[in-house]
Amino acid sequence: MVTTPSTPGRNAPLWSISRIGRDYAFVLPGFFVSLLAFVLLVPLTALSLGTLVVWVGALLLPVALRLASVFAELSRTRVRSYGVDVPTPAYAATRPGLAGHLRTMIDPRRWLDLAFETLVAFPLRTFTFVTAVTWTGVAVGGITHVIWGVFLPQDDLTLAGLILEGLTAGAAPDALAHSHLLEAGFNFVAGCLFLVTLPAVLRGLARLDAATTATALGGSGLSAPAGTERGAEVPDGTGPAGSPPGRDPVRSAANEPVAPQAVVSDPAVTGDGWAWIATTAGAVVSVAVAWPLLAALYGVPVVIAMILALAPAAALLLAVRWPAAGIAVLTTAATATALATAGGSEWPWPWPVMTLIAQAMLILLLGLRRRWGWALASWLLPQAAVAATALPFGLDGGGWGSISTSSAVTGGVLVVAVVTRQLHASRGALREERRTSAELSARRHELEERNRIAQELHDVVAHSMSVISVQATTARYRLDGLDPAAETEFASIADSSRQALGEMRSLLALLRSSGDDREAPLAPRPTLDDLPALVEATRRSGARISLDVTRRRDAEGAEASAIPAATGLTAYRIVQEALSNAMRHAPGSAIGVVVTEDGERIVLDVENGPADPPDGQPVVPGAGLGLAGVRERATALGGSVESGATASGGFRVSATLPLG
Repeated sequence: MVTTPSTPGRNAPLWSISRIGRDYAFVLPGFFVSLLAFVLLVPLTALSLGTLVVWVGALLLPVALRLASVFAELSRTRVRSYGVDVPTPAYAATRPGLAGHLRTMIDPRRWLDLAFETLVAFPLRTFTFVTAVTWTGVAVGGITHVIWGVFLPQDDLTLAGLILEGLTAGAAPDALAHSHLLEAGFNFVAGCLFLVTLPAVLRGLARLDAATTATALGGSGLSAPAGTERGAEVPDGTGPAGSPPGRDPVRSAANEPVAPQAVVSDPAVTGDGWAWIATTAGAVVSVAVAWPLLAALYGVPVVIAMILALAPAAALLLAVRWPAAGIAVLTTAATATALATAGGSEWPWPWPVMTLIAQAMLILLLGLRRRWGWALASWLLPQAAVAATALPFGLDGGGWGSISTSSAVTGGVLVVAVVTRQLHASRGALREERRTSAELSARRHELEERNRIAQELHDVVAHSMSVISVQATTARYRLDGLDPAAETEFASIADSSRQALGEMRSLLALLRSSGDDREAPLAPRPTLDDLPALVEATRRSGARISLDVTRRRDAEGAEASAIPAATGLTAYRIVQEALSNAMRHAPGSAIGVVVTEDGERIVLDVENGPADPPDGQPVVPGAGLGLAGVRERATALGGSVESGATASGGFRVSATLPLG
């Protein structure tokens, strides 16, 4: 998508000097840039294509394509400097050596750059340059004509004199008709009109150039993987979803989370850029050929011939965005052309060749881009309108031949366009089916892997926890002479193991669930309010733990803010992991837990002293995965976790979790 940010001078008044200067600075230099590109690219491309048969062109054509991309990037830079944000596309990666040089020829993005710079940019910027210079010259020259007009010959009848004689039917005196003051007054009024409209005309020319360039050259390349920077090249061999070369995308999807990627539409892929370039080139050629043909061969007045030549060109451009408008304009233009060219000309009538070609181009455009109904309408309506217009004039053999030929040719184009689009749609449906099949296969592999992990947890961990729970629960019945302290210890072990079993069942159910119900809550989740119970349960194992919880309260003494469930769960898990680490790695040490909530964040601080284990109790080593897990939890919420040794030989875990 092309966005237009606010830039200096853009929102200035229409007559602002900065705005007019900004439009001049954009329009005028563009012609010279496109002229240089045209002079370099057209001969180089022609030489490359002409020498492909002897392989010399294979070496020159990549040079032409790369040079076109340089000029295309220069065009994007011009548009960005004007205030329009045009994303830089990602070109297909090239490899070193001759093979990499030749691979440039199969990059559609570079061909689009070449087509734009040679077929669109030069005619477009020639038009904007000539219009801007002419409009400015007429405005300045008309206003100052009273000064320099005295040096012109006064014998010839001026435009103002011709208009005066036409209005007075020749009754105006010759002295007045040839008067310098009349001509100066007329030119002064015309110059003022051109000067008043100059800012709007410049603005329109600049926007025409910027919009055309942004539409044709904008985009983010050939589905660049996430993280690819603007202008970067897409590595070869990437699989679906940007999986690295040599890796199975299905297996990767089953074992790794895939980062979401923005799907950005690119003209080289969607065809929008090619449609604009093709229709613009066709419109330019149509006007350039149809105008002189209508005037010279059919005897149509020059001004009317110009209008009749411009109308089909406008229809092509309109049809890219508004097919109904394009069909209506072409139908009207074809009918008007049939009327204007009637009169016994020996040339094809009522379908001049250029009108037939314009209709064929419109049918091809709509047939490839729209549903078949639009293409059928673009064939049927102009044909019917022209036939109905020509019948009252009387059709001879040549007239019927012109109608039958145009119907057959454009009908063939209709069939080709519709069939081509259907084939493309079928291939797209096949690709979509394969993509869906790959996704289903990846989800199946993922589910199988999750079930395998769940089965392992059930067979090993859950079984062992069940044995611990049963043994701890029945210890006072199986062992004689247990003192009350030992019974309390076994009861605490039984409670902890039952709680662990409950959480293990929730975890197993989560692993075995499908993607649709994976997020469903399977059991009440612990929150910040459950920290006292967690600390008390841990104390029963012999740990010395102090707990200090500070919550922000309102004027009535109630807790002023509710803790989000995800934040409360993460805070609980961080404290749980820190306590577990302290008991494993520093048995016998004093542990301090401080929790502070101020309405904007929760600050957790868990610190233990150096290890002081009872005689014979070993220090249990850890795998180092617990803190990494809670750090990931905190980061997902926008928080942070810091951990490290203290100066006294202990260990500290500090976490900050935002509440907003």
